[in-house]
Amino acid sequence: MYLQLDPDIDPAVSQLSRRLGYSALLDDYMSSLAASATLRALSNPTTAIAFHRSNIRLVSGDDNGWCVHWSLVTRRPLAIWRSHEDTVLTVKWLSDDLLLTHGRDNKLHVFRLDDLPLSTDIPTPADSENSGKWRKPWLVASIDVNALNFCSAATLGTNMIAVPGTLDSDTIDVYTLLPTLARPYAAISAGVKTGIVMAIALHADILIAGYESGHVAMYQLQDDGVAQLIYLCKAHSQPVLSVAVHALDATVLSSSADSKIVKHPLVRDPSFLPSSPKSSGIRNSEDENDLSTVSLSTPISTHDIKHTGIASLNLRDDGKIFATACWDGNVRIFLYSNLKLLASFRGGRQDGISCLAFGRTSLDDPEDDNSEEEKIVKEVVSDVTKVVVGNAMRMKAEKKVREKHWLAVGGKDGRVGLWEVY
Repeated sequence: MYLQLDPDIDPAVSQLSRRLGYSALLDDYMSSLAASATLRALSNPTTAIAFHRSNIRLVSGDDNGWCVHWSLVTRRPLAIWRSHEDTVLTVKWLSDDLLLTHGRDNKLHVFRLDDLPLSTDIPTPADSENSGKWRKPWLVASIDVNALNFCSAATLGTNMIAVPGTLDSDTIDVYTLLPTLARPYAAISAGVKTGIVMAIALHADILIAGYESGHVAMYQLQDDGVAQLIYLCKAHSQPVLSVAVHALDATVLSSSADSKIVKHPLVRDPSFLPSSPKSSGIRNSEDENDLSTVSLSTPISTHDIKHTGIASLNLRDDGKIFATACWDGNVRIFLYSNLKLLASFRGGRQDGISCLAFGRTSLDDPEDDNSEEEKIVKEVVSDVTKVVVGNAMRMKAEKKVREKHWLAVGGKDGRVGLWEVY
């Protein structure tokens, strides 16, 4: 693994490389940056990663439907099960013990991961046909969805889920889980030809979508079941692959198969797009090929990173930096405020990378340094001292892991690399 100087960071190196007529100089101009840890269990490409809010656990999914619940303290699996019959597209924690998984088998599941012991046996490729012996967590809910788009599901809290439309891949359906499973918004579309939905995000009452045509759209989810189009921008020349919301900055980032990262305003005013049609699930078929019927919005800024194929874009919870997983196998970390490149390193072995995720930096239950553990040890009687000391050591190890600024990168070799960044 390497931290390399990108041409945008060191223009002198780039200029000399161009003068000599080859790019190998950049490969030699590197410093080593090994991953802090590597999680190994399955050989199938890792396709989705999500950190638990405690920052000491994460879940990964692979392209054969398997999920692994990892402890970052022991670096070993806590549970392994086959969640889907096909590629896992999404893993997201809805709460401390509720996990959403979304697969290419057109299923979306919500599991409860409690203290019930599950298998940690590592399956072989042949076990995919006989995965029944791997006990699954308690299945809380299951929804039949459309997964033909390769588009990840988006969630808001523990109740709202957005996925590509069931009947039309160009549209979006929004489900709620409570008090009962319902679909309050169906077949949301921009009213123009955008191609299939490629990326989705939710924030408050705003739905953000990226499309095959390169468009980025925002909809306001109104109480009457109408999704009002409030922003539409032809941000990219290639399909949009990822969108991320910065709530504090009131902006949205989009990345694409092209080489551009685009920053958009997080629009909340329906009048922002004066001629926007209502998108209540009925497409304007007469005008769907005519973009002149809708006024296109203007993004805040566009940044060309000079590397095509920005497959995944993830924003850290403090909003200061974000990272991208690119088709060339490199992870690139940027400063959010000005989109300046901070670091670039090889995210996997020769097989490349497919997904990434940041751990948490703001923890809800910060522990005092060692005072509580020391107090417990001093107060116990001798016959249970070993147990309490063991618990104190475990708590100290968890605290050490919890406070790290993790970046997890999923490789096509099935490994999950862990880096400590900024």
